[in-house]
Amino acid sequence: MSVAAIAPTLQRIAQTLPRQRYYICQSAAGDWVTTVLRHRQQLELEIKVIYAFNCVEDIDKLDLGAGLGNVAIEIPVIHLLFEILALPEVDRIIFLNNSQNLNSGQEILRQDLETSIIKDLQQQTPSLPPDVC
Repeated sequence: MSVAAIAPTLQRIAQTLPRQRYYICQSAAGDWVTTVLRHRQQLELEIKVIYAFNCVEDIDKLDLGAGLGNVAIEIPVIHLLFEILALPEVDRIIFLNNSQNLNSGQEILRQDLETSIIKDLQQQTPSLPPDVC
């Protein structure tokens, strides 16, 4: 998949966010820190998320393993959206835009992102006449 081909979709989705750059937590090994969230009544139901923070100070408000050598890195939102496509184990990114309320954020599901990209690519690709197959 070409970055140029999916760039319009990524840009359109990025425009729904109030910031162009966010902070994420990265492990000492260089991996993005993920968090597993479980349903309160059905513990077998879980999702894996990456939190994207409005400011670096917000990372300290959630315990994401700072004592484990994790660090905050600033990253452009387009890069975040592109990279989540390569992380099939991650279900969504939660953008925490309000430092006063880290219990609520704007979620972008990887599956929705993939669906949008496929739809946009299909619209870009001219369809073949029925007699060509």
